[in-house]
Amino acid sequence: MRANPSLYDRMTPWVLLCALLCCYPLSQAIPPAWVWENGIVEEGDVLVLSIGWAWAVASWLRDRPAPAALLARSVMPLWVLLIGREMSWGAVLFAPDRMTAAGPVFTSHHLWYRPFVTPLLAALLAWSAWSAWRCRLDRQLYAVLARGRFPWMALLVVLAAALGSSCAEEHVHACLVTLPGQRFEELAELVGYVALVAVQARVLAECRTRTATLAPAATAPVH
Repeated sequence: MRANPSLYDRMTPWVLLCALLCCYPLSQAIPPAWVWENGIVEEGDVLVLSIGWAWAVASWLRDRPAPAALLARSVMPLWVLLIGREMSWGAVLFAPDRMTAAGPVFTSHHLWYRPFVTPLLAALLAWSAWSAWRCRLDRQLYAVLARGRFPWMALLVVLAAALGSSCAEEHVHACLVTLPGQRFEELAELVGYVALVAVQARVLAECRTRTATLAPAATAPVH
């Protein structure tokens, strides 16, 4: 049975899309210092990503051993990876290496533990993939798709934000428009991360709803 989406569910993707579209005019208005590395917007990135990680942890602790908990456990390493990337693996906690016209520059190359970061992340991601495969979490995602409740619009905002950020950094040479550099890049990343949290929230909620729906049928007495 397909549940009717709430007003919140219907409005959230459109709000995210409007926020992404607003990144262009807003990038023309905000001070450049706001988008410097370790600046206000990047701190917002870390905050949003931390919320996504905390949401996954809370879901894991609350719902285990249900499928929603296993899915939350599998995505936790992804949030850690994104947080580490935004914080230059901890380099932003120290003094910048140098100052430029585009703001401070932080690098993780001088950190004593930097050689261990990549192997550790690879191990975490491998464990995450193995856990998802072992628990057959693809069935949970397929169930969300079959019910027509997968947050496609929010996911498209994530992908559009990633593409816009890459174009602003000039990492994609086939972009149709010229975007205003670092300011648009950071704002688009922030919106993309918020959209990613929304995707996680919706998928976990749908998995939780499916489990609650199946539980009475599984425990019903047989006559």
